[in-house]
Amino acid sequence: MKKDKGPSLATQIDHDVKLKSRYRRWTFGLGGLIVLALVSVGILCLGYYKGIGTIDRFDPFLSYKVGYTKLPSEKEISPNNKATNGYWTAWFTDNTMGNEWTKLTLTTGLNPGVKDPYVMAYHKGSYVKVARIVPRTYINQTYVSNLAALDALLNNKGNTATNNHDLKKYKTQIHISDTVQQLVTE
Repeated sequence: MKKDKGPSLATQIDHDVKLKSRYRRWTFGLGGLIVLALVSVGILCLGYYKGIGTIDRFDPFLSYKVGYTKLPSEKEISPNNKATNGYWTAWFTDNTMGNEWTKLTLTTGLNPGVKDPYVMAYHKGSYVKVARIVPRTYINQTYVSNLAALDALLNNKGNTATNNHDLKKYKTQIHISDTVQQLVTE
């Protein structure tokens, strides 16, 4: 009788069971990594769209920008204000084209005596790394014009038919890509 030189049936079954176990571990490991990656991206997106600065701080897909806005009244930014503890929220224009806007919450302290004060914020999404009070003369006129157009839009100056639609967007969203000067007609 010829002897078969291949592995026995028991050895082959044992080998297949070990491979199946290995494939199962690899599948669960790979599946776990994919789920972890999807959850991480979901958290980063949620942080950006909800304006959560703590999440935006660690978001590798965001880059730092410099935004400008007009400094609010001293009553609003006062560190003695028990309701806000000196934190205030405003729309910042992030580029000279006036089509990138971010609503930031930050604290700057009181105006140290700067005439016509504006705030320059170095931010990543809703996370503000540094904020400085600067005079209007340090800021490009285009930024000032964009901020004046936003103020006109938010205070219902200009075309009210356009304003009613856009005011909802400016009250509810954190990041807007829209050219405000086109919306305001004087």
